[in-house]
Amino acid sequence: MAAKYKEIVDDLTQAILEGKYDETRKLPREEDLIQMYGVSRSTVRKAIGVLVSKGYIYQVQGSGIFLRETTGGDYISLEQLKGLTRDFPDEQISSKVLHCEVIEASEKLAEMLNIKPGALTYFVKRLRFKEGKPFTIETSYYPKEVIPYLNEDILQNSFYSYVLNDLRFGIGFADKILYAIKLEEEDAKLLELDSGDPALVIDAKVYLTNGTMFEFSRSVHNYKYARFLTNVNF
Repeated sequence: MAAKYKEIVDDLTQAILEGKYDETRKLPREEDLIQMYGVSRSTVRKAIGVLVSKGYIYQVQGSGIFLRETTGGDYISLEQLKGLTRDFPDEQISSKVLHCEVIEASEKLAEMLNIKPGALTYFVKRLRFKEGKPFTIETSYYPKEVIPYLNEDILQNSFYSYVLNDLRFGIGFADKILYAIKLEEEDAKLLELDSGDPALVIDAKVYLTNGTMFEFSRSVHNYKYARFLTNVNF
């Protein structure tokens, strides 16, 4: 069983990502959280500390616990696992599913996903649009033993909302690598760019709160529109 403070972190993280506190931009007071979860003050403070370190909130002594303005409405957050739909809540995000099929994991893919070679894996490729403009190409792999079902209807919307709300999984953390490439013809055409144009790529291994990897993805971003934000804590 997970430590109580981790359960509080997971619960509050999901509430934040779902926009429960968007109107007030504040979490309940420390005393209210103690009553809500039936735990000690030290447990609540430990959970709050984790949320601060993750960049979700900050505290002002005597005033409360506030949500951080992490994206400003125009950036992809490199710190939070929200997905494009939640990164841009006030803008139209749509998807065109280019591929969605079950494959057998090669040795290389199995090593990346920490699964056995030959294990059934969803291979997904989507072109994501922001306000009707081609924004990013996402190529993703999901072990079927973790994500048991996917279809194009789910992928037309927010995959992370499906994981959180339908599968009821807690999304924990990710390891991300950023690098630049020059686009080859196929991807350039999808992004309405020229072959050889630059693009920023993010490779991500994404894990559930129990440490199980459920996604390896590669996102190729349109340099004309994509901007990124990271938070630094001292």
